[in-house]
Amino acid sequence: MVQLTHTSMIAKPTWLQRYPSVRRGVAAALLSCSILVGHTSAATLACAFSLLLQCIAVALLTRHAGAFALMAALVVPVALYWPQQALVVDHCALYALSMGIMLFVFAHSLLPSRQPLIAVAASRVHGPLRADVALYTHALTIFWTLFFAAALLTPALLFWLGPQGTWRWPQSGGTFAAALTLMLLEAGVRRIVIRNFKHASLRTTVTAFCSARAAANRTTTSDA
Repeated sequence: MVQLTHTSMIAKPTWLQRYPSVRRGVAAALLSCSILVGHTSAATLACAFSLLLQCIAVALLTRHAGAFALMAALVVPVALYWPQQALVVDHCALYALSMGIMLFVFAHSLLPSRQPLIAVAASRVHGPLRADVALYTHALTIFWTLFFAAALLTPALLFWLGPQGTWRWPQSGGTFAAALTLMLLEAGVRRIVIRNFKHASLRTTVTAFCSARAAANRTTTSDA
């Protein structure tokens, strides 16, 4: 009787709790739409709508409706009165957040108690790694850590030291283009440095990296 009573008191999970992948996917879609709206139009309503979509995305990720209400109450009035300034601050915040997350994920995997993120991704494809492959993946993880640290700092350095307006270049696709170029160059360098090894395709590499990053994020969350 006590067991039945205890069981009946347990609340059923909502659909957001039962389908976390759907929640994250919808949040990512809303965030992408907000960036698209913000880049295509600087009108007051477009700016407010862009920030409103981001508020909904944050509420989905945090699973707190209060987060949406609080953020909407703070950012929407600002967007209505100062749309241009709000868009600039929003773009800078999104860029810093994305680069900061990537920097943290890579740097955190370099701790002595962890495995380098790229080594984890490579082991998911190839199994146990040879000594030279393990050394290469460790060095490559350090390289991408430094890249994201530089990407995070570059806009500020260009703002203070570069020509007017150049600080926007990294946020307007410069960082993405640099990362894509380095990925393609690294794929060629990898085949020169590591011989007698069955190298994975770019698609397999990206899939393994995403899987390794998701596992690293879960581990970090559980440690916290």
